[in-house]
Amino acid sequence: MQHEILAFDKKTEQLAFSIEIPADQFDMLAELMAWSEPEDAIYEYELSSEQVSRLESMTGKTFGSPDYIFQLSCSA
Repeated sequence: MQHEILAFDKKTEQLAFSIEIPADQFDMLAELMAWSEPEDAIYEYELSSEQVSRLESMTGKTFGSPDYIFQLSCSA
């Protein structure tokens, strides 16, 4: 299971970029997202600015911007 952050341009709603979350961060991701059931990890979620900030720390990348809508996605 691979999770990634998707950034959609607020004006065009088109995907601007994506960032993979390292698999070794899964436990921290599950805590951040407050997942209580294993299947919670397979859904897509809109991310709050607080979640984006914590994900920046987890990935070691700076990407937060008010120009984008951020979502968490999972691919098998």
